[in-house]
Amino acid sequence: MEEFVTNSALLAGHLTQQCEKAIADQKQSAAELKQAAGDVGKGVAAGRAELAQSARSAVREALSQEIPAAVEAIAESGDRLRQLADQLQREHLSAASRMRALAWKSLIAIALASAVIIGGTAYTAWNNVQRAQRAKVDAQVLEALQQVSITSCDGTPCVKLADDQRRWTKNDDYILVDSSGAKPAPK
Repeated sequence: MEEFVTNSALLAGHLTQQCEKAIADQKQSAAELKQAAGDVGKGVAAGRAELAQSARSAVREALSQEIPAAVEAIAESGDRLRQLADQLQREHLSAASRMRALAWKSLIAIALASAVIIGGTAYTAWNNVQRAQRAKVDAQVLEALQQVSITSCDGTPCVKLADDQRRWTKNDDYILVDSSGAKPAPK
């Protein structure tokens, strides 16, 4: 049973370690997402700078009769930026939901491991109490056997009992043995 408790504790430790590792991995992923968001922010800033440059070029091109092509290029840049921002938002929401799910799974795993350990400990304690009660009865029987003499009468086992020993009130064929060592009062 000790091996079971030890294995349960090791399992709980392993599960806790796995959960902590998963949480650390999720934190690292969140940090990487934040960094990616920063990079996208820099990209957006660079895109804005590019857009400003494109606008300047568009003005120059407008002067050269290219206004429709410049407007289309600006719209495409804006669309790409919106798509990048939407994709970043979806990834952020997905990572957050995965982190929540992982946290719940970790909590459930820890709760189940704790319940198994508590159940195993309770069973072991109950079993030990039962053994102690059986040992107490066995000890009382051994003490009682010290009060009688078991011998052989013409090859047949027999028990020598004192006549003055107390009898069981429900059946006179049985003599009560006092294990306290005191002599009982005669009937």
